[in-house]
Amino acid sequence: MIFKRIKSGGLITILAIIQLLSLPSFAQDLSTIDIQKIPSGKVREYIVSRSYDQLNDFSSIQASWKEDIDKQDFYVIEETFRLKRKLSTVWESYRHADPIKMWNGRSFRFGLLICKFSKSIIYPNSTYIPDLDTGQIYFLNLRLMRGLVKVPVAFEITKIDTTNRTMEFSYIESNIESGKQILEFSDDGTGRTRIVHKSYFKSESWLRDNLFYPHFHYKFIEEFHRNMRKLIKKSRV
Repeated sequence: MIFKRIKSGGLITILAIIQLLSLPSFAQDLSTIDIQKIPSGKVREYIVSRSYDQLNDFSSIQASWKEDIDKQDFYVIEETFRLKRKLSTVWESYRHADPIKMWNGRSFRFGLLICKFSKSIIYPNSTYIPDLDTGQIYFLNLRLMRGLVKVPVAFEITKIDTTNRTMEFSYIESNIESGKQILEFSDDGTGRTRIVHKSYFKSESWLRDNLFYPHFHYKFIEEFHRNMRKLIKKSRV
């Protein structure tokens, strides 16, 4: 089953970016996660329940999407966005944006970032902010129904293709949903940038996959791209 929507137009109303903590913390080249530095209770529970806070080697956390997976087994959602900026500007902005600002909004909160290769840990008020890169695992707190329901989610950046200008990230194996999302960047022929955002997903629940996931997915990715519009506009490039 394929769900498809096209989003077009200029800049959308900017959402405020919420700062989660008042005291600074720093990226850590340590062996374990400091649970007390994660403001979201749901993200803390998620990490502790899977014993990620006990790991000193994050390479054991695996993405759910494997190369031999048959895409036909997954539901697909596709949405298209257009930005009034040239392709090179948009691509570099997404590559080098502050991940804490990218993933903070009304519908989701940044909880934690683990960099598997450098073994560093980024907390919500870290002063060191890395560029988007493969091997990064993001933990977010999703806010449904205006925050009445909160759901933790985690995904790993699995591919960044600078030649074809595509990015991919996959839910990790312990997530409720399995699958991946792909962002494809291209020039739309008018000097603007087209971003096609595709999601392949499935879970053990038909109800979740057919009713809940598509609705909230559109909400989350539209807010994510609104955040990026704001960051690109603010950069004045």
